[in-house]
Amino acid sequence: MRSIPIIVNPTAGGGRLLRSFVDLDAAGMRCGVKLDWRHTEHAGQGAELARDAAAAGHPLVLAYGGDGTYNEVARGLLGTDTALGVLPGGTTSVLAYEFGIPRPATRALEALILGRDRAMRVGRTDRGEIFLLMLSSGPDAVVLECLAAGLKKIGRSGVALQAIRELLRFKSMPTLEVNSAGKTLAAGWVIVGTSRSYAGPYHATPGANPFAPVFEVVVQRTVGRRFAVPFALGMPFGRHVRRRDVWRRMVDEVELIPTGDRPIRYQIDGDLAGELPVRATIDPELLLVRIPGAARDPVLARRTAPATAG
Repeated sequence: MRSIPIIVNPTAGGGRLLRSFVDLDAAGMRCGVKLDWRHTEHAGQGAELARDAAAAGHPLVLAYGGDGTYNEVARGLLGTDTALGVLPGGTTSVLAYEFGIPRPATRALEALILGRDRAMRVGRTDRGEIFLLMLSSGPDAVVLECLAAGLKKIGRSGVALQAIRELLRFKSMPTLEVNSAGKTLAAGWVIVGTSRSYAGPYHATPGANPFAPVFEVVVQRTVGRRFAVPFALGMPFGRHVRRRDVWRRMVDEVELIPTGDRPIRYQIDGDLAGELPVRATIDPELLLVRIPGAARDPVLARRTAPATAG
C-alpha cells in the first residue's frame, strides 16, 4: 500500500478538520493508499514539509486546509516533479472550486488519486510571494485588514458582515495607480488573477487561465463605496467586467502603486499581505497540480518526452 503525504493546518476551518481524519483515513484505505499525516505548527512550515516530501521522491502531496495552506505547500513544490493535490477543508477553499474538485474531502481524495497532473503557472511578487488565485488591492483588502479573528473563523459570512460594517463607515477608500500593458491607470480596485475563482465559485477574472503564462487584470477605475458595491454585487453574475468604469487585459506583468500618503495593503489568495507598491510577474517555474479526470497535459508531455538524436 503506497503512502501519500498529507499536509494539514489543524486550525483551518475553525479546527473542525481534526474530526475528519478517521473518515479520510478510511477513504484512503478504500483507494489503496495510506495517508501520512504531517501537521503544520507555525507559519511557513507547510512549505518546509512539502519540500521534504518532494526531496524524498513522492509524486503527490496533498494539502488539507484552506487557500493559505495550499499557497504554503505550493511554495515548497514549485519547480519540482511532485504534484500538489488540494483537499477542501478551509472556510472557502477557493482553489478547489477552480479545479472542479468535489466536496467533501473524502470525495475529493478519491477524485485526486484517480486524476492526472497538469502544469500550472503561478504569480510571483517582487517580494518573493507567490499566488495561485489572485493578488488584489482595494475594498477587499480593506475588509481583510479590519476583519476580526472571530469573524474570519466563520468564513464567507464573517467576511460579508465585515464588508457591511465597512460600507457604513465614512472612512474614504484607497486610491492607487496601475502600470500594465503600457498604460498607467488611476484605480479604486484592482484584481490580478492567475485563476478565475474569487471568494468561492465566483469569477472575478473570468478570462484567467491557471495553465497559461499570463494574468488577467481587472481594474475598476472609479473610487468609492458607491462604485465598489455594484462592482462586487455584479461579480457572481459576470456583470462587473461589463461596467463602463472597468478596464481588463491579459498581461504578464503588472505594478500597483499607492497614491497619496496613506498606506495601502494588498491581499494574496484571500489573506492580507504587504503594503503597496508591489510588482507581479509570472513565475518561470511550473507547479504540478493534480486535477480530477484531467487529460494528459501537453506541457508535461514535452517536459518528459525522451530526447531524440538530431
